[in-house]
Amino acid sequence: MTEALNDWLRHFGSLTPVSAAAICLLSLLTAFVVFPRTVLILAAGVTFGVAAAPIILLSGTIGGILAFSWSRYIASNWFRRKLETRPRLKVVMQAVDAEGWRIIAMARLGAPVPSALQNYLFGLTKIDIVSYSIATFVFSAPQVFLFSFLGATGRASLLHDRSSGMPLAFPLVAVLLTVTIIALVSRRVRMSLLRLEQ
Repeated sequence: MTEALNDWLRHFGSLTPVSAAAICLLSLLTAFVVFPRTVLILAAGVTFGVAAAPIILLSGTIGGILAFSWSRYIASNWFRRKLETRPRLKVVMQAVDAEGWRIIAMARLGAPVPSALQNYLFGLTKIDIVSYSIATFVFSAPQVFLFSFLGATGRASLLHDRSSGMPLAFPLVAVLLTVTIIALVSRRVRMSLLRLEQ
């Protein structure tokens, strides 16, 4: 999937207004559709480098706000009926009502719940849209920039002249650090959810 998306993005060449609009549109769609957003971020990083990260972050946040508003103001009854069959998501919703933006921060940093599902779920809570928007923007940034960096680093590694004196240690260290950070945050989120369920 990453390869297909990367090939499609590569058709745009460099980062131009047209390619930026394509990235923006895809980021907006991932806020509504359950799709691994990481794939998009990595592909954009490979094709355009870290310069794509601000576009993904801003458009993803706007998409999140739109999905949040859709869930809260237009389709809340439908989403609440769906929620009845997912008790774990109800626990997350109750946690947001109790803890506010801190739960959103943890979810954006590394929850095992897809981003689009989070947007709809948070729209059913009592949190205000301003706190939701700020928490989404601020705490989505680390993952967006890290995965964009990984994509750009992967491309640089492929293009790297292996005969030069500098080994590929820096990209490998960056990958290990990123994986470790995400694993630790995800583990913390899962433990918090288990405590809340009990």
